[in-house]
Amino acid sequence: MSKIPVGILGATGTVGQKIVRLLAGHPWFEIAALAASGRSAGAEYEDACHWLLPEAMPESVRGMTVEPLDRELDCRLIFSALPADVAGAAEERLAGAGYAVCTNASAHRLDPDVPLLVPEVNAGHTALIETQRRRRGGRGFIAANPNCSAAPLGIVLKPLQDAFGLRRVSVVTMQ
Repeated sequence: MSKIPVGILGATGTVGQKIVRLLAGHPWFEIAALAASGRSAGAEYEDACHWLLPEAMPESVRGMTVEPLDRELDCRLIFSALPADVAGAAEERLAGAGYAVCTNASAHRLDPDVPLLVPEVNAGHTALIETQRRRRGGRGFIAANPNCSAAPLGIVLKPLQDAFGLRRVSVVTMQ
């Protein structure tokens, strides 16, 4: 089976680095494109990125050229780690151009036609993708994940809700 080529937006930031680390050497995905702000665009990833993770930067991405956010990428699936203020327009443009954009940013979390996914909890929300395509036009789409506290909380609460029902949950995250 050939691997699915993917792009990573915001690849030089901490969240982008985490996505790079998770996908480098993945059995299903191959990192085909890295994109970031104008400051980093045009440079080799190892020069553009101040690597912050304890594991070494994967060899497979070191020499890749960082693409600007406004360029077509050599893939169809994109993982976005952009900051929210940049993500909105960039992700909409890419989805409109036919890319599947899976975003970690908050920019589209409240859009009524963007699925906010925790696959173990609400995989059926992917049905919103067809609604999104009809409303916005095009073959691409945006799917978002909830914030870092809501995702694991949802995974824990879903089986409790199914088994016993929940009336109220009180959570403090101290973020």
